[in-house]
Amino acid sequence: MSSVPPIKDKLYTLETAMDEGWMETVFTPMMRGRFGETLQVNSVHIEVLRRRNQRCVLRYQVDAFDPDQAREVQWRVIGKVFKADRGERVFDNMRQLWVNGFSREAKDGIGMPEPLEFSPSLCMLFQEEVPGLPLRILVKQSPQTEHFRQLARTLAKLHRCPIVLSKPFKVKDHLLRCHPRHEFLSLACPDLAPLIDSIINRAYEIEAILGDIELTPVHGDFHLGQVHIENGHAWLIDFDALSYGDPASDLGNLLVFVKGRARKSPEINGLINVFLDEYFSLMDRKIAARIPLYEGLTHLRRACKCLRFQEEGWERRAKRMVEQGVACIDMMGKNYQQPQNSPTRHF
Repeated sequence: MSSVPPIKDKLYTLETAMDEGWMETVFTPMMRGRFGETLQVNSVHIEVLRRRNQRCVLRYQVDAFDPDQAREVQWRVIGKVFKADRGERVFDNMRQLWVNGFSREAKDGIGMPEPLEFSPSLCMLFQEEVPGLPLRILVKQSPQTEHFRQLARTLAKLHRCPIVLSKPFKVKDHLLRCHPRHEFLSLACPDLAPLIDSIINRAYEIEAILGDIELTPVHGDFHLGQVHIENGHAWLIDFDALSYGDPASDLGNLLVFVKGRARKSPEINGLINVFLDEYFSLMDRKIAARIPLYEGLTHLRRACKCLRFQEEGWERRAKRMVEQGVACIDMMGKNYQQPQNSPTRHF
């Protein structure tokens, strides 16, 4: 790997990862170890699926020929190019999940992409491409109650997985995921600054009142695009934000997006209830009381995203999201109050 170019930007190996000839030399040993030592790689086709500042997702279609068995082999692999010092942790977390119930042999039919290899020289994580379609697409085609039950079972399985991934992921860490940071949104929209401050201050107060809660592995970016479904099987994908925190955070993030769909398609409301009923048949119902906290933080993060892209009408959308965030935090007052020995305050 000595020909990998020197560091120039955050994705300094992307040019090499997009070189079809170079990637043939990378995939040859990988495929021989998997399909047979005589395999000959004939070509590599590369498709860019997503490109961001700190990550690029590529799809590789590798065509090969096995002369011993006179057969053609086609392998489709997803490659994620990360900035330096990021991808190896994601790979290690995926391996932990894979060996703790999410492999293709899982009897419950809930799995994940097999993490194949991490290349330090390419800063790239290789994983298999899973079948099926994301639920985000299936909902548009024909919403099915069973799909939402599968979604719930998949998330509950992650939350019940017996691994500890990192230090606890707290409110501060959720706020650090705002891009740009919420301070810049306050500067860009001064009229929203008091509402933004309210969300942040009250979120910290609520977290303090909650005290120690049972933490679990959490996806960190859970939405309808993160679960593929086909023929009764489900695959959980995209583990870049996987961490150890409050399971209500995944529920809050998901519900913000699904409720948004329900405003245009009211039948989705029934599917939300199906999802929650199935999830809480497997998990502690006390988690539900904490969901509005993370809905509020998700609304704030989405408002910051409006500032980042600044599409037409972004100020109006950001204002609506911040107001929704405040409303969600207010809902916590139905569930939590300050302890009696603390200054009186209702949320």
